Amino acid sequence: MNWRVKASLQKILSATRLGDQLNHIPATLKKEYHQNVVRYQFHECLRKYDYTNLDLNQPNYALEIGTGYSIISPIILTLLGFKKVVTVDIDKDITFKTFQKQINFLNQSEFIDNISQRSVFSAKEIKNKLDFIVGCTSLEEALSFSNIIYVAPYTIEDIEDEEITFDYIYSQVVFEHIPPKFLEVLFEKFRSWLKKGGFTVHTINFVDHFTNPGFFQDKKISEYNFLRFSDKQWKFWAGNSIAYTNRLSYIYYHELFKKNDLIILDFIGENYKPSISLALDQVHEDIIKKYKVSPDLTKLTKYQRGTFIAQNI
Repeated sequence: MNWRVKASLQKILSATRLGDQLNHIPATLKKEYHQNVVRYQFHECLRKYDYTNLDLNQPNYALEIGTGYSIISPIILTLLGFKKVVTVDIDKDITFKTFQKQINFLNQSEFIDNISQRSVFSAKEIKNKLDFIVGCTSLEEALSFSNIIYVAPYTIEDIEDEEITFDYIYSQVVFEHIPPKFLEVLFEKFRSWLKKGGFTVHTINFVDHFTNPGFFQDKKISEYNFLRFSDKQWKFWAGNSIAYTNRLSYIYYHELFKKNDLIILDFIGENYKPSISLALDQVHEDIIKKYKVSPDLTKLTKYQRGTFIAQNI
């Protein structure tokens, strides 16, 4: 389907009160949607955590930027042994009904055994905790038992009101949806929020989301199609609360970590789907202007996704 059709629909939905939820409905219609969400969250949560060497025998506090539609990652962190997890988002998309479906699926031996290999708790203790969470009669009860603070919508002040310095700050394909000015603020705060020796791990998507798999996917365009447009043009098509992406590559984030004295231990670039190349002479000058130093254009289309592992040393 032509990407402009989806862009137009999202523009209309963004003008309604329930636009974001309505936009999400097609993805939930798949029979195994909730199972797939749990498997994805489980894999990505443990993958990112494994890049750290945190000592869970000591009290550890975590901050998740971008809760999304699932609270599974924070639950897993508390089952590993984190003392408290704060998770924030700009919209309150978690519902108890969705939570119940997903937590029931997590409460299986294949997940429990894997978590227990990294956890301060035994498999039996994790099972008991999950059984209690499954039996909770409200989202608030489940979050309270798990020592999870869910703030949505959130502000910088909401995070600072917790009066916590964090051992671990992470996100999963969230930063591409955040405007550069707010990214600058967040990264400045990471330096003060993160304990000495603490880790910050972020997976970021660098592609045009109109090429993402699904009913509305445009298979005819490059995954970097959005680099062809001026800021004004792209704002017309995708400058709304549902479709917004900042169109930044990994080199932009690399500079943000460096600027804020967060030491990059590793960057793992990925190309996870078939690529349709974009001629470099099609990259609009507005894209180039986003960088303080004129970038090597080949780097703007080098990776579709990447994970930064950094530390406050």
